Amino acid sequence: MTSAPTYDIVVIGGGITGAGIARDAALRGLRVALFEKGDYASGTSSKSSKLVHGGLRYLEHGEIGLVFESVSERRVQTRVAPHLVRPLPFIIPIYKGAKPGLELMNVGLWIYDSLALFRAPKLHRTFRGTRAALELEPQLRPDGLRGALEYYDCATDDARLVLENAIDAVALGAACHTYTEVTRMERRPDGRITGVAVRDRLTGATSVVTTRSVVLAAGAWTDEMIRRFEIPMERPLLRRTKGVHIVLPRERLPLARAITLISPVDGRVMFAIPWRERTVLGTTDTDFTGSADEVAADADDVAYLCESGNGYFPGANLRPSDVISTWAGLRPLIAAPPNVDESEISREHEVFSRNDGLVIIAGGKLTTYRRMAREAVNKTLDLLRELGEPVEPARASTKDRPLPGAVGLERTDLEGVAAVGRTLMETHGLDVDTATHLCGVYGTRAPILADRIVADRALGERLDRELPYVWAEVEFAALHDRARTLEDVLARRVPLLLVSRDQGAAVAERAADVLAAHLGWSAAQRTAMLEEYRAEVALSRRWQPAHGSDATSVA
Repeated sequence: MTSAPTYDIVVIGGGITGAGIARDAALRGLRVALFEKGDYASGTSSKSSKLVHGGLRYLEHGEIGLVFESVSERRVQTRVAPHLVRPLPFIIPIYKGAKPGLELMNVGLWIYDSLALFRAPKLHRTFRGTRAALELEPQLRPDGLRGALEYYDCATDDARLVLENAIDAVALGAACHTYTEVTRMERRPDGRITGVAVRDRLTGATSVVTTRSVVLAAGAWTDEMIRRFEIPMERPLLRRTKGVHIVLPRERLPLARAITLISPVDGRVMFAIPWRERTVLGTTDTDFTGSADEVAADADDVAYLCESGNGYFPGANLRPSDVISTWAGLRPLIAAPPNVDESEISREHEVFSRNDGLVIIAGGKLTTYRRMAREAVNKTLDLLRELGEPVEPARASTKDRPLPGAVGLERTDLEGVAAVGRTLMETHGLDVDTATHLCGVYGTRAPILADRIVADRALGERLDRELPYVWAEVEFAALHDRARTLEDVLARRVPLLLVSRDQGAAVAERAADVLAAHLGWSAAQRTAMLEEYRAEVALSRRWQPAHGSDATSVA
């Protein structure tokens, strides 16, 4: 008599889709394991435009259902994670000769508001004339400016959104493992998957776990994984395109709102976004065929973004030397089958189920991750029933379950988050900047950090004088936020890699000491962690010319 499999579902991939799947399945009472070869969100899920949005541009193509789904999920996310998904005003400047023009865009935004059932954070407004538009954003190029439209979508911390899904999945009983690579799939002679072999990349430990099914949620790595595991597929599933963002000092491009731009270089939609005391400009969209592990910005990407920005903000005179940092990710777009035009293929996601117990989810976007996760779990349960191995889950949904930082909020909106900040000031004596930062990142988990700061005031010191991050967050990352490496902390938990002018160089040694104490690193492990982090910094700076006036120095 054979023993029952250890898990009902093994999820491969710890991005937003994989973490969402693990959480959804665990909430239904399924036995779930997740394996991610890096850190949570270390791939595309931490390299997005940091937006949860309805996809306004889809209206132009008549994709009404897609927009309705997106704006509906935007509302869900503002309710279950108001500390992470918050309203952000956008403006669309309209210039002479632009198509669509001001009045047609006004009609389009009324449709956008109606698809959100008029429950967007605020309804859109139209500002006619140059003066009215410049009062909104004085940085805009005045020549030919006919007016502007203001509408609302949401900004997010994409890496932390993934992390809180994983933390909740673990709280629900899922076994989630980072830096753990699936090296092969175990199969019966008839090809039926029975388990996976895994290797911990930090310790070298190996094991085999048994499972009824496997869900491949590898994002931009999907086709690479399919080839590695020799899974027969009729065609590659993805067309990967590289999206690059640049981070600029706020004083070089001070914005009160996000700006929706049409690049004067190639006509693609892009954004200028106020973010974490900085301004972000992105994104590019170029086909990519290399290894997803080595994606990085190049000099052409940075030059393109600076040129595109200067078309709208000529007074900024942006140059590559202004760039603090870059990030680059791959969009896992669904590829067109042979003889089918790319324009006819879904720009969203597809779920494939195979009779060997494997489910593959490909494509998708951050905003609709929760629905994608639910669909993937449903397809897996359907597959198990077809294979004669039914699993009866509990009736449960993630739609109304708050993420960890929203648990216990008196109000599930920004006012509820602000109330946490006021408590941090009144009961813990934190200054307004630190309290605002901590409640806006950690929500109702913030008092744990505040308690540590009260116990040791040195933990309330800033890591960077320009930024609100404090030393208590480094310790918290190790003890509560599932960080295992220095890069986990300085790239995603406390992302100095992206926003600090020296990308964390000044504090890397001390941060490594803090983590070593809490995670039990040896001297050799500490050195290795520092080297790996510096390599990540170098990757983000690969675009810089070796010589020349526009190159920023590498610390």
